[in-house]
Amino acid sequence: MSIEAVDQAIRQETGTGSTDATKSARVRRGVYSMRDKPGHYMIRFRVPSGILTADQLDLAAGIAEQVGWPLGVHLTTRQGIEIPGVPADKVIGYLRLLEKSGITTFLTGGNGVRSVVSCPLSGVTPDAAFDITPYALAVDRYFQSKEEYQAMPRKFKIAFEGCAKADHVRTLATDFGARAVVRDGRKGFHVTVGGGLGALPKIAQVLEEFVPAEDILWEIESVLKVFVQYSNRENRAHSRLKWLLEDRGLEWFKTEFATAKKHLKESGQRPEVKLPEIVETAVDASSFHAQPPATDLYPVWKETNVAEENQKGLATVWVRVPEGDLSVAQLRQVGDIVRRFAGSLRLSLEQDLVLRRVPETALPELYEALQKAGLSACCANELADITRCAGADVCLSALTNSRAATATISEALKGKLDRDPVLKKLRIRVSGCPNSCSHHYAADIGVFGLSRKINDRPVPHYALVLGGSSEGGILGQRAAEVPALRVGQAVKATLLFYRSSRQNEETFAAFVKRVGVAAFKEKLSALAQVPPLEVAPAVYRDLGADGDFKVGARKGECAA
Repeated sequence: MSIEAVDQAIRQETGTGSTDATKSARVRRGVYSMRDKPGHYMIRFRVPSGILTADQLDLAAGIAEQVGWPLGVHLTTRQGIEIPGVPADKVIGYLRLLEKSGITTFLTGGNGVRSVVSCPLSGVTPDAAFDITPYALAVDRYFQSKEEYQAMPRKFKIAFEGCAKADHVRTLATDFGARAVVRDGRKGFHVTVGGGLGALPKIAQVLEEFVPAEDILWEIESVLKVFVQYSNRENRAHSRLKWLLEDRGLEWFKTEFATAKKHLKESGQRPEVKLPEIVETAVDASSFHAQPPATDLYPVWKETNVAEENQKGLATVWVRVPEGDLSVAQLRQVGDIVRRFAGSLRLSLEQDLVLRRVPETALPELYEALQKAGLSACCANELADITRCAGADVCLSALTNSRAATATISEALKGKLDRDPVLKKLRIRVSGCPNSCSHHYAADIGVFGLSRKINDRPVPHYALVLGGSSEGGILGQRAAEVPALRVGQAVKATLLFYRSSRQNEETFAAFVKRVGVAAFKEKLSALAQVPPLEVAPAVYRDLGADGDFKVGARKGECAA
């Protein structure tokens, strides 16, 4: 879909309103309608493997400054960036500017192959089988150019993981997951298919234990051939790959997959993997001589946010981005930080910034630069590092304000539980609706927004989903519902229950399985009560809202 087609669609919508055709034209170029802001749109960047340059950060800052959205830009849970609040007459100019700088928005929406995500530590972590980044980028580039996969039954997501002991990209919750393995000295991938979250999540199943790395495009395209041919085009709610495997079974799928693979080979159209060069040049370590800052916060930050790399003297630094939002000033400051301290920058699925190839001698000065930017918080990838979706500030589908809920939960944990040695490794994810854009089903504690009618009025609530783990292939279980006003208290009570009642070194997932979700529901029963409006009017309002709650959610445009 061309930028010109988006221009025509927006012009039509400005005049006579949107249609399925105009939505499709826009969304395939990453341009989405705004919640409660007619005549404005949200633009989503495609950032394969989450790789961004300092110049691209500066460009994003310039656009965000002109747009004037109060929260700046939002980092997505698929290594992308969103700029909300773009006036209709500015969209096309920004799309062309982005394309000129090497950033596309193509297929960040619609029923195509979405931007390929990959482990942000690949190539620098000591325990990786090999660097999967070139393969992820090659796959992303290849499928952007294949028109036959740009109007499929539904979207298709791909994730590459290189780490042996962790899954930073949730391959088991993805349509196609590829994990790096080496067999007899040969690079390859362990392949899973049919994972997905959403309102009805499914864990992926193993398609092949080992696929030679040079065959990965062949592998993916064969899967797509089966998906396109057999998936349900009549019922979009049942058209993802996970439902095809649910309906037909894995063995049937493997048979059709083998047939598709054979036909590709016989046709002479077997795709060749053309690996791009990955350039990361560490800055001169000898230019840094600062002493560690005279603050107790620095050692904690260094312990939780810094990891040694596979090259001596270099480190990876995780930078927490609270609520997943970066202001215009912070974008520019991060660009300067990348130029001064890092070989490169990547985005994570947890809405963190990952600075790679940082000289260890630079860490004190880097910390001070992050302090000035308001980005020096400790505890990356821990309990305090909460992931959230865009929420009702922006998204058409959202029921509740996930940003305010995230802030409320953070406040409930601050200084009390977020550094507790029993609890600090747990993860929390917050969604504004059941669609799982924060991946709440794959979290120790996930919460998602919903509306309940009580006393003849809609009341904003959050459902708690407990005991999930994307790495272990465990889906969280829905345990209780509480009014939005009390979501922070509910999360705190859940953590305290686990801390006081677990056995030995029992994990949170094991604890949930042992005691059952009914035990959590009972523990939270007092918080779940909704008094009459005249007694507690605040319960009838969403967090961050001034007036009574109204259900403003509409059908989203993701599948347009």
